[in-house]
Amino acid sequence: MRIWCFIFTCFIGLNCFAQRYKTPFEISGKTATSTYEECRDWYRNLQAGFAEIATFDSIGKGDDGHPIYVFRIYTAQNANAVKVLVLNNIHPGEPEGTDASMMLARDILENEKGNWNSVLGNLDIHIICQYNTDGTKNRGCCSRANQNGPAELGFRANAKNLDLNRDFIKCDSRNAQSFVQYFTKNKFQLFIDNHTSNGADYQYTLTWFHTRPEKLDAALVPIMGKLSKELMADLSKKNIPTAPYVECYKETPDSGIVAFWESPRFSTGYAALQHCIGYTVETHMWKPFADRVKATYSFMQSMLLTAAVDDNAKTVYDAWRNIALEGKIHTDRTEYIAWQLNKNKVDRIPFLGYEFSHPVHPLTGTPVLRYDRSKPWNKTINYYNYYDVMDSVEMPRIYVIPQAWKEVIDLLHLNGVPTRILSDDTLWKLRVSYIKSYETVRTPYEGHYLHFKTTTTDTTMPVWVRRGDHMIIVTEANRKFLAAVLEPRSADSYFNWGFFDAMLQQKEWFSDYVWIDKAAEIIEKNPDLKAAFEKEKMQDPEFAKSSGAQLLWIYRRSEFYENTHNRLPIFRMD
Repeated sequence: MRIWCFIFTCFIGLNCFAQRYKTPFEISGKTATSTYEECRDWYRNLQAGFAEIATFDSIGKGDDGHPIYVFRIYTAQNANAVKVLVLNNIHPGEPEGTDASMMLARDILENEKGNWNSVLGNLDIHIICQYNTDGTKNRGCCSRANQNGPAELGFRANAKNLDLNRDFIKCDSRNAQSFVQYFTKNKFQLFIDNHTSNGADYQYTLTWFHTRPEKLDAALVPIMGKLSKELMADLSKKNIPTAPYVECYKETPDSGIVAFWESPRFSTGYAALQHCIGYTVETHMWKPFADRVKATYSFMQSMLLTAAVDDNAKTVYDAWRNIALEGKIHTDRTEYIAWQLNKNKVDRIPFLGYEFSHPVHPLTGTPVLRYDRSKPWNKTINYYNYYDVMDSVEMPRIYVIPQAWKEVIDLLHLNGVPTRILSDDTLWKLRVSYIKSYETVRTPYEGHYLHFKTTTTDTTMPVWVRRGDHMIIVTEANRKFLAAVLEPRSADSYFNWGFFDAMLQQKEWFSDYVWIDKAAEIIEKNPDLKAAFEKEKMQDPEFAKSSGAQLLWIYRRSEFYENTHNRLPIFRMD
């Protein structure tokens, strides 16, 4: 009798232990995603059970004032372990990562579903539980009109109505400010961002993409290729079909798919600036929620086990250390800043899709795209996976930023870029950029009137550098980030996001009746300018008829015109 009581007690104890770490997703029958409070309390409970190798802390707050929590697993066996960051709920309507990460963290700690004990010493895993705390708490049934579950879910934007996956450069949100500080402080080598897709219909539950190789340091590209190849092989062993993230070349996947170009405003684009290999998981919106969570779990499990293999872990860490440790002076001056899809070069890949048609819908009386899931197909399609360099810059040895531009300097510091404060007023000969042309979106984009198609003219001139201004030495560690934010032609430069718009407005002017005599005197004293002026009148009839245009033309070529108009207040010492 005592033996049976002992066995029964042990059984009950084991069952209670298992129940203790069941996630809200599992308890719900795999239909619900964890709320902010459920997720927080569950991780606290898990950490308490594995306190020797797990921590649970806050990286800062979101705009709603709630802490953004991170769960860390680290055995401290290997100081050169690969640092991995997993990001969940950047879009809380796409919550698979939250629930998959909870189960994965538990299984790693309990050494379930993978021989974790043998590889855990090579990993330093950080899981941001629910990054967009604001949107996670803004919960309801209906924020995703074309998604199959869960029953309740969060909202895409944060408390300031910002899409946080467009905020990594401008950092308008407290969420992003907390993130970039944590990211640059910890110097991650591998990054996973979990999402749900929108768009076309196809057979896959799991699609994904990685950092574009064109933007990574060359030493990291073959490493990313090896990791990706082994990742796909492991997923194939698990019988999990997968494909590149689907952006259709035309309307449907049979026209081909285009490799997603993630500029630095996006998470993996930002990670690349910090020499971190990034992966984005995109599970298909219309597959069952439980299947999407399982696919996300499987991707992360395979990625971590692949990265933790001894040879891979050492290769990743050594390559990153050679590039990203601060202080190593940058010697290769050229940095690429713009690319364009090569439409003439493609890979051919297998793809599992559905037949489609365009029947007329009775609601609108117009044709609408319809996929027929009763008619699956297996075809080889074009994969547009190549981008050509369209623009580059010559990086200086030093950037100088006047202290007046505190917001920009603060952003640099936030991103781990050290500056030196100058102690004296000095006249230096520096290279400057004048904004030649740009276009601007017609309606606000993520809180800014974003510029694009920016062109510049560079010149060298004497510039007064004042005591208190900031100097940045260009290093191997910071070069890609500096090129992305300080060079105005870069897509996500601080100029294009509007941080220097004040320089685009001319402050001084002239009165025609006063200036016309001075203008005549300037023309007469400068034969070359006069010749150019007469040529302009001959070539442009409208200019020849406009006294205002002629006076402005002369004014802008005179010593009276402010040389700071359209001049970017970022100076370069070559």
